[in-house]
Amino acid sequence: MDLDFDFLAVTDQTGLVPENYQYFNQLLNKRTIVLNSEIKENIVELVYLPLKDFEEDNINTPVALIINSMGGSVSDSYFLAHYISTYKKPLNIIVTGCAASMATILLCGGTHNNNVTRYCFPSSYALIHDGYVALSASEAKTASDIMEFNNRVDSSIKDFIIKNSNITEELYDAHARKQWFLDANDMKKYNLIDHIYGVDE
Repeated sequence: MDLDFDFLAVTDQTGLVPENYQYFNQLLNKRTIVLNSEIKENIVELVYLPLKDFEEDNINTPVALIINSMGGSVSDSYFLAHYISTYKKPLNIIVTGCAASMATILLCGGTHNNNVTRYCFPSSYALIHDGYVALSASEAKTASDIMEFNNRVDSSIKDFIIKNSNITEELYDAHARKQWFLDANDMKKYNLIDHIYGVDE
C-alpha cells in the first residue's frame, strides 16, 4: 500500500528529520529495513519487529535488509542471526559499505536459508574478530567469571561462523586475536554473500 507521504508537510508539522522520514517511507512502502548504525538494544525495534511483521503478513514481495554497520552488541543481536537462519519469506540482505563484527554474523545467519539471498557491492567489506563480549567488573574477584563467560560466547560465535560459512576452524584460528578484514571477493569466497553487484551479473 502506497501511503504517498508529503515530505514537506511531514517535516514541517512533526519536525521529523529527513533520515527518519526516508527510513519509515522505505519501511512502509518498499518493505525495506535499514541497519545503518551501531548495533545495540534498539535492534529489536529497528530490525527484528519489522522483519517479524513482514514474515507474518500475507504479502510475498521480498523484504530487503540493507546493512552498513561496524557492528556492536552481541548480547543485543546474536538472536537475530538465528532468526534470519529460519526466516520464512524471501529476504534480500544487501551490504552497501561494511558488515563488520556483529553485522558479519548476521550475514552468516542467511547462509543455509534458501529464502535468503545476500548481496554486496565491489567496495563492500566485512570484518571478523574474536573477543566479542565486553563486560566490566567492579570487583577483581568477578574477573574469572567474566572471562569464562566471554570465552563461552566467543566459542559459540566461532562455531556459528564456521557452520555458516566456508571458513574452516584452522583458518579462523589463524586469524584469532586479529582484525580480519575481507573484501567483496573474500566475502563471496567464504560464503558470507551470494552475489557481488556489477561482477556476477
